[in-house]
Amino acid sequence: MDDHLLMHYRPEEKTFVRRMLELADRAASRHAPCLTGFLDPRQVRIATNIARTVGDVAVFADGGWDGAERKRVLLAPDHWMPEPDELALCWLRIEVPGESVTLKHGDYLGALLGLGLKREKIGDLSVQPAGCDLVAARDVEEFLRLHLHQVGRASVRVLPIEKAEFRPPQIELAEREFTVMSLRIDAVAAESFQLARSKIVDPIKAGKLQLNWQTVTDPSMPVEAGDVISLRGMGRIRVLEIGGQTKKGRTVIRIGKYL
Repeated sequence: MDDHLLMHYRPEEKTFVRRMLELADRAASRHAPCLTGFLDPRQVRIATNIARTVGDVAVFADGGWDGAERKRVLLAPDHWMPEPDELALCWLRIEVPGESVTLKHGDYLGALLGLGLKREKIGDLSVQPAGCDLVAARDVEEFLRLHLHQVGRASVRVLPIEKAEFRPPQIELAEREFTVMSLRIDAVAAESFQLARSKIVDPIKAGKLQLNWQTVTDPSMPVEAGDVISLRGMGRIRVLEIGGQTKKGRTVIRIGKYL
């Protein structure tokens, strides 16, 4: 069954697919839940599909707020009723007291990962005019409170907050429509980030581009509607719609760039 399942996923996803299959099998055979770290939306979909394939496995996903992008997933026997805190989340606020400095999402994430934390321990970050709210795994709450003292050049402090106090991020997209000769990721990314196609291949091969939160190094990887593409230093876009073709055989694409 493993080989049959793997056929439906991209090569770079196969290690994750095997891991989710292992957890789903364990939940079904041992009649006990298995909790993942924070997963991106594509990984949540994969975990859900695998649970359906294995059978007798329920999926509970929570990222700490309505509309969360990154979520922890609990794979459990289908009769399981999880306790309210079983996904082991915590909510924190990073305050920048007395500092007049502009910090971005990458500044906060870089500081968190710079402490040696794995990305799977950190959920969504919500950057605010003065500070940042975040959702994290409960087992790193005390560590963050004790060790996160600086973000960029700013001194910070970390405080626990209640779920109801979490301030959701404001997501804005600048939409744009264009045409491409093919749906290869190098063609779509070049137009999306307004670069010459010759200038996009090297960053892709250097591992600077992600498709659906997974690093892609093959410029010929196909793009689908709903895909999210990020390029280091250039931001992130979502493929909103793939339309028809023009008379010259070019494909119409509508994207939204995250502001």
